[in-house]
Amino acid sequence: MLRAMLAGVCLAGAIMASTPARADVTAGGVTFPDTFNVYGKTLHLNGVGVRVFYHLVDGYATALYLPEVARTTEAIESAPNPKVIYSVFLHGASAERMRSEYDTIHTAFCAKETCHPEQEESYKKFLGYLTAADSHATQTIVIDDTGVLLLRNNVRIGNVNDPLFGQALIKSLVGPASPTESYRNAIIGGG
Repeated sequence: MLRAMLAGVCLAGAIMASTPARADVTAGGVTFPDTFNVYGKTLHLNGVGVRVFYHLVDGYATALYLPEVARTTEAIESAPNPKVIYSVFLHGASAERMRSEYDTIHTAFCAKETCHPEQEESYKKFLGYLTAADSHATQTIVIDDTGVLLLRNNVRIGNVNDPLFGQALIKSLVGPASPTESYRNAIIGGG
């Protein structure tokens, strides 16, 4: 537990120390740096997608960072860790709205994949960490070989010690359960 807490503190410092690189990408009015430093490693921007709600409102912009850029679902899923899912809220979101968004994705994921009972417990733990987010708040999900670390505005808010849950989060982002095909394609880097 102490190791996870110290890792979160060190990670927050490492994230804040990240600097924009050469070819930043702007989506939804947010500029995402081409690289992202975590655990002393430089990850590369794979793609950025904007989640649109009700076909009208941009809800959040999400960037996926990997050790090396990958352009297929399979290559992303099999890429070594760490991986980072970095989101910026374009509008404020209540905790209920955030949980509803994750529930929708989780339900679609479990309909297409096998959700094991231990992953369900991990998912419930993850949901418990979600709180309301102000407009322009950031959410960082770091996936490594031990599980998932969740930060809000570069401050650790929780971790889930389940590597399979981390893999499921990546699959739900770039696989057939992704919220929309255009969002998935943008994060894969193909559109």
